[in-house]
Amino acid sequence: MQDSRQRAPKPQPEEPGDRHKVFWIYVLVLGGGAVLFFLGGLLLRNPNLPSYLYSQVASWLKNQNSPASPPGPSASPKSAEDYLALTHYDVRTLMPEQRAIALALADAAGNATALQDRLIALEQTVRNDLPSLKSANALSAYAKLKPQAAKLLDAANQQKLFFENLQSTLAELLEKNGVRTELAKQVAALVYQDTPGQKAVDQATKSDQLATEILALANLLAETPSKWRISSDGTIQSPDKKLEEEYQTHAAALRAAISNSNQ
Repeated sequence: MQDSRQRAPKPQPEEPGDRHKVFWIYVLVLGGGAVLFFLGGLLLRNPNLPSYLYSQVASWLKNQNSPASPPGPSASPKSAEDYLALTHYDVRTLMPEQRAIALALADAAGNATALQDRLIALEQTVRNDLPSLKSANALSAYAKLKPQAAKLLDAANQQKLFFENLQSTLAELLEKNGVRTELAKQVAALVYQDTPGQKAVDQATKSDQLATEILALANLLAETPSKWRISSDGTIQSPDKKLEEEYQTHAAALRAAISNSNQ
């Protein structure tokens, strides 16, 4: 009689590779746990570590995306253009004598820019208040504008003095740092040309004229306040013939200075 009971399946023989798989699973589990344990302890001892790592990665990426640095400068610059080119390099990579020259050139350019920016800002402030001089409150408007005009005059004088002496001062400084006299003058001339020096002098002269005439009128009106009649449109007149002539002279000069500064 045939046995109806089903026999249990025979166990499959263990493959040699199964033991290796189990071994590597243990290694991964234990290794991963050890790494997590290590990182956890590291973070507990160094809570700022993530921020530090982030900044390092960001810095590395920035350096990778930055254009390559230009090749190093010539060991001994030969021309005025070579000396001007020193300002394009990281001063830490330059030789001591080149570093001193590059810093002198950069300082001159920086001062030139700062002076011009200051003059432009002060003149714009003064020009914004010019319409108030043609009003019924012209006397008080001149008094209010006087301090700003004084600042403008001072800035104009500083800029004019700086640029008028830029070439000689810079050439002398370059000579002290080992640049030949003739070459130092050529470098200074290029710096003056690039700033641009003559334009800066001309602008300072115009600003000087504008500020000077505003101050002249403000002082004249402040010294004799009872001698003037102001109409609603800002016309200023005086019954005193001498004062009237002086006022008209300065008023005409102010109109010319405003027109000149617009060019």
